[in-house]
Amino acid sequence: MTIEHFNHIADLIGLKKRSREAVLLMEIEGMTGYSAAKQMDLSESTVSRAHSRFRKAIKEINALAKYLPL
Repeated sequence: MTIEHFNHIADLIGLKKRSREAVLLMEIEGMTGYSAAKQMDLSESTVSRAHSRFRKAIKEINALAKYLPL
């Protein structure tokens, strides 16, 4: 996934700045939720919820992809 794709999805679901950065650390940098939460000074539950919303959006986009024209 590119940073551009990541940002587009994050914009679509309205991730806040710090939550977005934590999810970015997880998705692009491969950090754990615990490490990303600690680095961004967020609770693990906040990061977990943001990451779950992001992953759900990815699943929904992938499910719809087969219906979109290329």
